[in-house]
Amino acid sequence: MGRNAKCIFLCAVITLLAGWTGYWFGSRFRSIVRVPETVVRHDTIRPEVPKPKVIVREIPADVDTAAILADYFAEKHYLDTIIEYPYLRVELADVISHNALLDRTVAVDYRQPVVHNNALTASILLGSHSYILLAGYRRKSWEFRAGYDWYNKAMVIGISKDIKKW
Repeated sequence: MGRNAKCIFLCAVITLLAGWTGYWFGSRFRSIVRVPETVVRHDTIRPEVPKPKVIVREIPADVDTAAILADYFAEKHYLDTIIEYPYLRVELADVISHNALLDRTVAVDYRQPVVHNNALTASILLGSHSYILLAGYRRKSWEFRAGYDWYNKAMVIGISKDIKKW
């Protein structure tokens, strides 16, 4: 068995071990949610309709009774978006008729992004005196890599850490 075949076999074993280790660690910390990338929570709150404070005012002499009755029996629906952020939306819906608040509904939509902490990676580095094929395992901001440099015929290992994400 030549030196080249031994290196290829060793790379294959390291790659399989890295894949198995990544799968094992990943299955221990695996999130239940995989697809979609966000968790949508929708909730509707129906609070008690508050009792209004009544203020009695003097009635003017020239009054359009038909307009007052039409306004009194009309059912008015109001929809207001109270809060709107990328992950949160709160809406308030009121129904008013007979000079009273008949219904109030608060709708809340929350989209929670899912964070994946584990990944198996594959990469290649090319240079004037290097041709490196790497397999790696990423856990949060750390990545561990192992591979083979085909140009220099040597094993390579590496580790990296994310400094800043944006």
